[in-house]
Amino acid sequence: MIWVLFGGLTALAMLGLLMPLLRPAVAAVSRSAYDMVVYRDQLDEISRDIERGLLSPDQAEAARTEIKRRMLIAGETGAAATPAGTERSGGWPSWLIALGLPLLAFGLYALLGSPNLPDQPYAERAAEISEIRSQVALIESTVKRLEEKLKADPSDGKNWAMLARSQRAIGRTEAAKDSYRKAIPLMPSAIEPRIELAGVLIEEGQGPVPEAVDLLRQVLALEPDQPDALYFVAQAELAAGRSQQALAMLSHLVTLLPAGSSDRVEVEKQIERLK
Repeated sequence: MIWVLFGGLTALAMLGLLMPLLRPAVAAVSRSAYDMVVYRDQLDEISRDIERGLLSPDQAEAARTEIKRRMLIAGETGAAATPAGTERSGGWPSWLIALGLPLLAFGLYALLGSPNLPDQPYAERAAEISEIRSQVALIESTVKRLEEKLKADPSDGKNWAMLARSQRAIGRTEAAKDSYRKAIPLMPSAIEPRIELAGVLIEEGQGPVPEAVDLLRQVLALEPDQPDALYFVAQAELAAGRSQQALAMLSHLVTLLPAGSSDRVEVEKQIERLK
């Protein structure tokens, strides 16, 4: 009976993992790249704090050293990641994963598993837990400083965008969305906060929701070659029945993607279906 339960839980878990794989991805930004943006914001914040006399030179140097150390770790992680534009593709390979991975896991467990093996002691995980807490504490301190500054000057769009990124990094998604919405009107020519907020909304809505589409249209007005904006606005055009507009956008997008990449192949297939 217990194995039936395990099998059902495995099937549910694999379905959740495979749903993103079955949709084509276009130039997704890696977590390490997003972390680098947050860290650069923190370095800028330290420079401004020195100018305002909020930090001593020793305090600033210590903070910079710690942030640069984290940037090195994030850079090493990002270098090992799959390049954007060649991340994943949908189709039958995903179903092979769905069928093969659980069978492989159960087979290996039957041969090598040790169900009576005790859990890893807390002491052995203490360093990792401490590192995570330290990162969160550093970002939370940045959030507090930015919130204080924005109380004094709520018209600083750059600080609102930095606050949004920091809030998002520690999981305060709703607060981050509010901060992005305050930053964007104050930064009429800035692409990044529009793309970042659109990304949050698309992740939550599992597709190009109206607010995200509007933001991405603004991005295309500023940068017509932005791949994510082209892709998701094209999907919105398709959903609205405007296939010719979608075809034009996808035809432009395909020229921007690396030859032979899985994303380009998927976009080419979509173009063929629309012709």
